[in-house]
Amino acid sequence: MLARSGLALAFVFSSICLSAQLSPNPRSMSHQAEQVHVIVNVHMANGQPAENARVDLRAQGTTNGTVTGYTNAAGIADISEIPGGYYTVVVTYKLAQSETHENLAFGERTLSYTLAGDRTGSDIGTATSVSVAAYKVPDKAKKEYSKAQGSLAKGNQDEALNHLDKAIEIYSQYADALTLRAIVRMDKQDTTGALSDLNAAVQADPACSLAYFAMGSVYNATNRFPEAQLALQSGLRLDPKSWQGYFELGKALVGKGDYQAAIEQLNKAQDFAANKYAPIHLVKAHAMLALKQYPGAMNELQAFITQAPTDSRVASAREALDRVNAFVEKGSVASK
Repeated sequence: MLARSGLALAFVFSSICLSAQLSPNPRSMSHQAEQVHVIVNVHMANGQPAENARVDLRAQGTTNGTVTGYTNAAGIADISEIPGGYYTVVVTYKLAQSETHENLAFGERTLSYTLAGDRTGSDIGTATSVSVAAYKVPDKAKKEYSKAQGSLAKGNQDEALNHLDKAIEIYSQYADALTLRAIVRMDKQDTTGALSDLNAAVQADPACSLAYFAMGSVYNATNRFPEAQLALQSGLRLDPKSWQGYFELGKALVGKGDYQAAIEQLNKAQDFAANKYAPIHLVKAHAMLALKQYPGAMNELQAFITQAPTDSRVASAREALDRVNAFVEKGSVASK
């Protein structure tokens, strides 16, 4: 009797929790309210590390100002947690300078730059990139992309889309622009358009991990969980420290009914997240309840309620916690 009641309880929990959590808030791919740990690798054209290079992270469209760091002997600048968002990254070393625009939206990001050093010529002061594909992006397209980032920082999605359209019109293989346009389209519930852009992005630059993570999020939102799993695993091979990638993979595995594997991935998401991200607890609670791990599920629900007291799902989570608690107490009494 207890087992049968457990199945009914799991169904109740699913109806109030899973539908909200497996169909992710499109803004889950955005930068808002997240903290980012940034690691910057700087090397010269000959492959040698650039020691004492200056790294400036200039926040766009906010009053956060500039965060500055310097590289060590290995050419690495380790910059502690900063608010997630759109930044202009300026790397300066002797006569060389690189300037790029980055959407720093995940728990830990690694950026790599190869500078021209003391050479003179047209390559001094030009932006370098983390992938071969990005070298081909024309400056005009990059400027439109930068304008799009600024528009998004101000909350103007339509203006951002206009700039992204122009950037992609200038250079159709611009993976970063395609990915960002897909994320905006996700926010507008245009999953078909988002998937079209993301497929184009990974074809243009197979090393674009963010495109794979965004693709997994779209597939999760449309209940295409096996496809989400494949996309997210591809992204994690490129960026194995992305907590958001593990979080989305955990949701995909819950959608497939592979609950134990989901818990393992969600644990990794918690390990890599620079700060606590309450919704992870909500998804773990569902997986544990499906496995009849009631005490664990109760702990996860309570953790979510404690960490996100103003979240719109707290009332449902509290109701689920009360139901699980009553069920467990009833089972304890019946077993005596």
